[in-house]
Amino acid sequence: MTIDLTCQKCEGTFELDAQDLIEGTEKLVCPHCGQKAPTNIQEDFVSALTEMRTQVAALGKRFAVSMALETEELEDELDEDEETDDDEETDDDELDFDEDEDAEDEEDYDEDEDER
Repeated sequence: MTIDLTCQKCEGTFELDAQDLIEGTEKLVCPHCGQKAPTNIQEDFVSALTEMRTQVAALGKRFAVSMALETEELEDELDEDEETDDDEETDDDELDFDEDEDAEDEEDYDEDEDER
């Protein structure tokens, strides 16, 4: 599996073999200007490639798989996911607030029982 990359710094293009990345014989470095991917991002990318390769092999028993990923498409999808996550966080905050109120109501109820 070959990965085509375009450097954001110099706009140079280059290819890397996914297996070489996985084995550690290649690094994510632009051969034109030396721009490097941070170590943590490269490690996460290699882990994702390894998992994807495993899953594609499993699918390969039933389907031929061909894939193309474009950074711009992923950025749009991630932006949409973040907006959805923000909406969900707002809902969670409201739930937390309601749960706190319920706990206070239970305490008041317990106090009333003690007085009897």
